[in-house]
Amino acid sequence: MFLFVALSAALVFSILYTISIGSADIPVESVFGILKDHLFQKDREREAGIWTMPFFQIVWNIRLPRVLFAALCGAGLAICGVVMQALVVNPIADPYLLGISSGASAGASFALLMPLPFFAGQNQTTIMAFIGAVFSAFVVYYMAKKAGGGRLQPITLLLSGTAVNAVMSAVTSYLIFRAKSPESIAAVYNWQMGSIASAQWKTLFLPAVGISLGAVTITFCAGKFNLIMMGDDDAAAMGLRVTWFRSIMFLLSSLMVASLVSVTGVIGFVGLVVPHVARLLAGTSDNRVIIPLSAMLGSIYLTWADALARSAFGAVELPLGIITAFVGAPFFLFLMIKNGYGGSGK
Repeated sequence: MFLFVALSAALVFSILYTISIGSADIPVESVFGILKDHLFQKDREREAGIWTMPFFQIVWNIRLPRVLFAALCGAGLAICGVVMQALVVNPIADPYLLGISSGASAGASFALLMPLPFFAGQNQTTIMAFIGAVFSAFVVYYMAKKAGGGRLQPITLLLSGTAVNAVMSAVTSYLIFRAKSPESIAAVYNWQMGSIASAQWKTLFLPAVGISLGAVTITFCAGKFNLIMMGDDDAAAMGLRVTWFRSIMFLLSSLMVASLVSVTGVIGFVGLVVPHVARLLAGTSDNRVIIPLSAMLGSIYLTWADALARSAFGAVELPLGIITAFVGAPFFLFLMIKNGYGGSGK
């Protein structure tokens, strides 16, 4: 209980403090005052001139939706990481291992390099990335179920995801090869490195509702993930419909990841590393604890990572995926060596 209280306080502090960080630094006291003013005092103080209009615009319309989306994205990716590791009974599984990110990359690349007339506007990349991610997820699901003789099994999921990942990556490479515009090619590379810079109030609502509903559903089913991790036979003996449950949870988590990746691009290692950190802090593998704990840790982690991305080089923004890879890869190697995932059977 103390850990959840401490992380809740840390999350609130992280959101308030990281709003103040950026190319234009704003005192935390001003951030708190602007938010309090706008939410509870009907803008009386802003109208009176206490808060300057540029500060208000930066805090309320630019940074707050971005910080909230970073927290939402971190929570969603971390939860889906827990789900994937439980479904395939593999501690190094993550949402991107099953081809979802490569499918989104292929869809986004198609939109950026070969625009379609019936998907006009700024949302074309997001729509095509979502379609690519969902298509990849369903191909993985179909192949895994076909290879498993009608049953969705961990090994067939991993192998199908690896195959789809390779094919979709090849599609992206081919599209880049065929492209003629250097600007479009650069846009594809930037998208593949991940960013939350496009977050706005109008783009926040639908992902927030989708991720929240998915997170509540997954948390409610946390005990069943514990049964899955015992093995299919033991889970079935305990009354769980293993194939049905694995199918529903795989599709749900795939849709959650697709809704995030289609907006942010590829942000790796969050779903892979954060669940391990949660287990390390909690001292347990009980998913009833790990799922909400991972959500909070993922929110805090990506909130600070995004703050670093937009402030480390002044006005030039560093792609978020670079930061998560630099932090996540060495940390995961440390966890792998510490826990002996190679030879002890853990």
